[in-house]
Amino acid sequence: RRRTLALSAIWILQTVGFFGFASWVPTLLVKEGITLEHSLTYAALISLGSPMGALLAAYVADRFERKFIIFTVALAIALFGLLYGLTFIPALIVLFGLAVGVLLHALAPLLYTCTPEQFPTDMRGSAAGFTYGLGRLANVANAFVIAAIFLQLGYVAVFVYIAGAWVLTAALVLAFGPRTTGRRLELVSPV
Repeated sequence: RRRTLALSAIWILQTVGFFGFASWVPTLLVKEGITLEHSLTYAALISLGSPMGALLAAYVADRFERKFIIFTVALAIALFGLLYGLTFIPALIVLFGLAVGVLLHALAPLLYTCTPEQFPTDMRGSAAGFTYGLGRLANVANAFVIAAIFLQLGYVAVFVYIAGAWVLTAALVLAFGPRTTGRRLELVSPV
């Protein structure tokens, strides 16, 4: 139960952070006075980070302890995402956005790998699917939360909210995530 609760919270928070950034960035930039053309150009350049992030994950996933990689990547996403939200210099928007894009797409495969490792074989698929599903449900509500934050508190507050989700993700992974890299699953999640 402890792992299920922790992973449910992690998946909810990472979904808030991932889709909060990926889905809202072009809209928020336009609302802050950046043209739609420039906003979409920035988003396209940021999306170049996706394959680089996946390749980064492939490189580090089995070389280092995933718990600590996920922790570090989540904190870095919070930092670069907040810096992204605080700048209106085009080159920095692309640079910080690209960093977030790379890191978001590095974290996803790491978390997809780490989650099933937390559960015994007889419940691995259903438990991983349950925690992931809760994260997706949170994404439905998150769209309304971000819209409300933007309308009530403004542009920067949205990025503080998203960064906060990543900091909490990192804290939960560090506090509750067992070491899994290179360990037999029977040792990680005994029956």
